[in-house]
Amino acid sequence: MRIRRNTRIQRWHELLDRAQALTAVLRRETGVRMARRNAEAEIVSAERAILDSNDDDRAVEGFVSWLPEARRAIDRARSAEREVAIDVAVAYQAFILARSAAKRPDDKETHRESGVGVWLPASG
Repeated sequence: MRIRRNTRIQRWHELLDRAQALTAVLRRETGVRMARRNAEAEIVSAERAILDSNDDDRAVEGFVSWLPEARRAIDRARSAEREVAIDVAVAYQAFILARSAAKRPDDKETHRESGVGVWLPASG
């Protein structure tokens, strides 16, 4: 009986570990998503500033020279989003498996409930 309890406790600890790992990955996903949105918003803001300004061609030239770097930043952020999406899927699957294991009764408990493996004295 002691082994069964330890096994059950171990499964609950595994579930807790997987839940914490999933939470950490989801936080990282949120950060990566915000980084991409900020990079995109920076381009939009710069475009609006250029369109609203009455500056000379130097401002437009500055924007045009800066734009490739801003686009590379967005590409890097999108790449990071794809990578973290894989991490989220893996962490979620590990959590689901750990949750199923934690909810599953021990083999001996299953046998006891079904009557299999229960010793009955011979009547006679």
